[in-house]
This record gives sequence, C-alpha cells and structure tokens, in this order.
Amino acid sequence: MMRGMKFSVPDWCFYGKLGEGARYYTRLKEIGVEGVEMVAPERRTLARSAGLEILNAAGPGIQAGLNRRENHAALLPQIRESIEMTKAGGIPLLIIFSGNRVDQPDEEGIANCRIAVQALLPDARKEGVVLGFEMLNSIDHAGYQGDHGSYGFALADAVDSPWLKLVYDIYHMERMGDDSGKDIVQHLERIAHLHVAQSPRRDAPRADGTIRYDRIVPRVTKAGYNGYWGMEFIPGIDAIQELRDSIVLFRRLADG
Repeated sequence: MMRGMKFSVPDWCFYGKLGEGARYYTRLKEIGVEGVEMVAPERRTLARSAGLEILNAAGPGIQAGLNRRENHAALLPQIRESIEMTKAGGIPLLIIFSGNRVDQPDEEGIANCRIAVQALLPDARKEGVVLGFEMLNSIDHAGYQGDHGSYGFALADAVDSPWLKLVYDIYHMERMGDDSGKDIVQHLERIAHLHVAQSPRRDAPRADGTIRYDRIVPRVTKAGYNGYWGMEFIPGIDAIQELRDSIVLFRRLADG
C-alpha cells in the first residue's frame, strides 16, 4: 500500500458536515487525513492540536486579479499583507489567482501576472511563503482567465522560481478538457499541491467516472508526486464515509 500518500481537506467542503470545533479535526485525523486547507484563523489552534498540518491560505484577487496591470497598485499591497499573515499563521503557501479574462488575450494576462509575481517574490522569499497560483475552470468561475493548465505552466516557466508553484485542481482542469494526468507528469516540478473531485457535480472521486482516477492516480504517483491529495469535493449525506472511501480508493489505485 502507498502509505506515503498524504491527504488533505479544505474546510469549506467539510467543516460542519463532520462536526464542528475540535471534534471535526479529530475525526479527520482518525480517518487518515493529515492536512487541512483554508482554515479560518480562529480554528487553526484546534486543527494543529488534532495533529493536522495547515497547508495553505487563500489570497485576494480571484476576479479582479493579477492579470491586469491596473489592478496591481491596489492588489499587490493586499497580497503582501496576506503573505505576512500567512507567515504569522505558520502556513507555508498562499494561493493567488489570475482574475477574470474580460476579453483579454491570455498572453497579455500571463505577462501581467509575471510582472506581479516577480514583484512579490522578494516578499515571499523573505517570509518563507510559497505563492501557489491556482487555475480554475471558467464554468463554475465564469470569466476566470487562468482556466487551463497551460496558463499556469506558462506563468511558472516564465517566472522560474521555487517561490512560485501551482495548485493544480484535477476537477477544474478536466472540466475544461485538459489531460490532467499527462500535464501533471510533464510539469511535476512546477506543482505544489493537487485537488480532486469527480465531474461534473464536484462530488466524491470515483475510479472510472467522467474523470478516470484509475488512470490518473497510478500515473502521477509513479512519476514521483509526493505532495498532498486535496479532497476538495462536495460531500453528500454521509460525508465521513465518502471521505473515508475516497482515501481508501486512492491508496488502492496508487498500489495498482
């Protein structure tokens, strides 16, 4: 069994559905979750007391983002403040975003994101916080520009710094028609973290659903990915069982 696989859960998906407060984090730990994501500051002590690592925090700019120069004057100071707060919270990664397209060519958006990220790199390096650029599908997030893996890979290659990595969400990229297994393996050194869910309902991942995790998981693990698998799906009635089953499934697939 791939005992080295690590699993995380974003609070927005599961908090309140598996309980609240300390009991919620204890239950996560009991079923094999090792990390939590996007945890509200007032709950971070509870998460760490349960033995969980807090992996990331979300920065501003999901709609009015780094892809437009006119946003930089207001947005960069906000992100710098978020970097400092992320460091103060003992969290290693801050998620950042492209912003919406609004008819802007991708090449222009990538170039503007590069300018912004390069301006932020000294702050990230100083505080020891990695910037995690996330691509999102433009179906759920209407108008989002960084809606294909190619956008993030082009940005990461242009910046070429260990202080910029990608948060790669398989659900988001597969909804846009990307071949996530191929892309992850090809650009593995650029990726900090993976998110998973099934498509199109963003429910619990299945081996042979619309997204073929039975093909993706073995391919990615054999390529050497050793980061967290973030279970960023919307659970049904029995959230604890769905999460437990998903962890068992991914471990079995990795063994295959």
